[in-house]
This record gives sequence, C-alpha cells and structure tokens, in this order.
Amino acid sequence: MVHNPVVVAALSAVLLAPLAAGMYSSNSPVLQLTSKNFAEKILKSNHASVVEFYAPWCGHCKNLKPAYEKAAENMNGLAQVAAIDCDDDANKRTCSEYGIQGFPTIKVFKPGKNGKPSIQDYQGQRTAKGIVDFLVEQIPNHVTRVNSKTVDGFLNEKNETAKAILFTTKGVATPLYKALAVDFLGSVTFAQVRDKETEVLKLFGVEKVPTFLVLPGGTAEGVVYDGEMKKEAMLKFVGKFAEPATGKPVAKDEKKAESSSTSSSSAPPPPPRPTFDPTIPEAPSLEAFAATCGNKICVLVVTPDSAHTLTAQEKTNFYINHARQTFPFFQVQGSKLSPEFMKGFALDKTDRVQLRALSAKRGWYVEYDGDSTSDEELKIWIDKIKMGEIRKIKIPPFEKEESATSPEPVKDAPAPEEPAKEVPKEEEPAKEVPKEEEPVKEAPKHEEL
Repeated sequence: MVHNPVVVAALSAVLLAPLAAGMYSSNSPVLQLTSKNFAEKILKSNHASVVEFYAPWCGHCKNLKPAYEKAAENMNGLAQVAAIDCDDDANKRTCSEYGIQGFPTIKVFKPGKNGKPSIQDYQGQRTAKGIVDFLVEQIPNHVTRVNSKTVDGFLNEKNETAKAILFTTKGVATPLYKALAVDFLGSVTFAQVRDKETEVLKLFGVEKVPTFLVLPGGTAEGVVYDGEMKKEAMLKFVGKFAEPATGKPVAKDEKKAESSSTSSSSAPPPPPRPTFDPTIPEAPSLEAFAATCGNKICVLVVTPDSAHTLTAQEKTNFYINHARQTFPFFQVQGSKLSPEFMKGFALDKTDRVQLRALSAKRGWYVEYDGDSTSDEELKIWIDKIKMGEIRKIKIPPFEKEESATSPEPVKDAPAPEEPAKEVPKEEEPAKEVPKEEEPVKEAPKHEEL
C-alpha cells in the first residue's frame, strides 16, 4: 500500500497535538493545573504553592523547565510547585483572572485568613535554588513551641485529639516538620520541645534526641516513633492516629498503634491549672515602661479611648492564654500616647484594640494585625515572635517627654526572659538547600528532620 505523505503528516499532527500541547509530561514532578482544578489544588490548599503561568511555545518557559522541575522534585511533600498552560483555551479564563500578560509569570500562593490565600509575584532568581529558597520560607508554621512553663496548658488543650511532639536540638521547626503539621492541620496538634527543656524531657521519659512521639488523646498512652526521621515514614506513623487534613487517609488499616515498650513515654496527668487574675496592668510612662521590660519582650495593648475597656473574654485570652505563659502584657489608652509615639509604632486612632510586641533593649517592635478576640490568631502571633519567624521593625528614636501616667515601673507583672534565637544544631548529616548556583548537581529534598 502506498501512503500519501501529506495525509500521513496531517494525521500525525492531529494525533500528536494533545501530547505536545502541555510542556510538562505526566511523569513530571510539577503539579499540572487546569481551570477546573485550580481552586481545589491551589486556592483551597493548606500548603504554600508556586505557580508558573506559561505557554508551550515560549522560549523563556522552555529554558526555565529544567530548573522548575528540579525545584518541584526538591520540594516534594513540603510545598506545591505547579504550572498551568495559558495557551490552552480551556485555561485562558484562569490566566486572565490573574492578569497574566507575559510568559513565564510565576506567582506564589500562601494560605491566609478566612480561607483566602495571599498572592504575590515571584521576583527571585529563576533557578532551582532561588525558587526552593524562597518557597521554603513560605511554608506555614503551625508548630507550637513547648517549654516547662507551657507544657501543662498544651496538654490540657484539646485533650481528646491527637498531639505529636518532637524533642530536638533545633530551636526552630524544620521545613519537613512544618509541612507535616500542615498535612494534619485541624486533626493533630504539633509541638516541638528543645533539648534544654530538661523538665519536659523528664516528664515524658525522653532520654535522647531526636525523639518523636504521638499522644493519641484522652487517657491513651503515648507512642514513640522508632523509624527514620523522614517525611513519608512519619506521615504514615501519624496517620495511624488521625486522617490528614487533605488527601486520602494514611495507614487507615492500622488505626491502633502499638504502645512503646518504655512505659515512661506516657505523659502523666498534668496538675490542675491555677486560676489567674485576668487584669492586665496599666502601662507606666514610656520611659518607665521600657525600664520595666528591660531586656525582655513586652506586649503593649493599646485601647482606642478612655471609654473603652477590654471585655472579659479579651482579658482572659490575653492574660491567661498568652501573657502568663509568654510575655508580660500592659494596656494603655491611645489618648495618653503622644502623636510621635503613635506614628513611630504605626498606631492609628480607631475603635479597635491594637497590639505591639517590643524589645526596648534591642530596639525593635512587631505589629499584630489579627483579631484581638481570636485566641487562635493570638497564639500563632505569639509563637511566631518566640521562634523569630516574624518581621521586626526598628523602633524610631524618641525625645524624652513627660507622661500623664505614673512614672513608677510595674512590679507585679511576670517578665520572662526574651527567648534567644539560636542557630539550630544538626542531629544528623543535614540535607540543606543547595547553595551553589544553577545547574544544581544534587537537589536535596528536605526529607529529613
């Protein structure tokens, strides 16, 4: 049979067109997006995501492909590296919604409040290293830092649900551990304990670090993990006690975990929690206030006017759940602050409560932009300050001035020391994000703690 070459070429073009349309193959580590799955995979995800809006014919897109796939491989299980073909008619509506005018355009989606992610253009280097370095910093941190002062409150809260605790030499949560907490967001509470918290280690019978254990909830004994400190294995272990927030249940057929052979892994019932006076003391003059805080971090609660007083719920949230266990809180009426102070700390005359955490010794402050009545938002804010994972603003110089309030420093407020930021120690050969420029020879996958 003689084949007409023109007909063969035409048929080949038709049959191969769908395969050539997308730039990334089905085996690519890059998550493939369409207009149909964009909201589910990106907008509703608890994970941070980077999305490339591209066209298959674009030369710059083709040049980016190797580095982008290397970044996706590196961030597997930690964050999402995704792409959407804007040349596909079915996807043009989505690309238009995000104002895509050139290719490739890379945007970063980070989970935000009320289920709405924050979106920003990626302006970093278009290399595997550049994308990985930036995306690692965007991983949400839902890991609670526990110490001897906060362990009782941590154990009492949500006692019927599972809690996972990592005992480690590190001062901050690793990308792997933060990603694990995101996987089980809402079903398992994750915490981290420094090795120097000897009282807490003794409470749980921990004799070496790293040690990872899960408290199933209620009166069930804690179970110590004895596998490798890698994401996939730890994910399956935690999945024995609760289902992940997203995706299919993990190890559902192994709901009942074996108890540790060491009986000391069980946490004894914590002592009854005392009742505290929820009164937040009035701040003295600014000069005396700074002297009171000394080298500590203090939190200033600014009320809008003399007619406003904190509600009982707000006082309870601030003082019992936060001030007593972390930093001393003081309140002051905004009308007693000078215009210079209001401007210097980015305060405004509104009908809402405003908070500023500040270190007089180190000369910085941190702004709180959440809901003053939200216990969960306050906890996240406090944890970020403790772990040094929040932007600090330099305190501007102020001239000394007389204040209408008492000049005496407050003596009855607890003043815990400011947590020191330390460089995390290595517990085993670390797999770091590659520091060399592209091409990346071996892209580590952050798969170990």
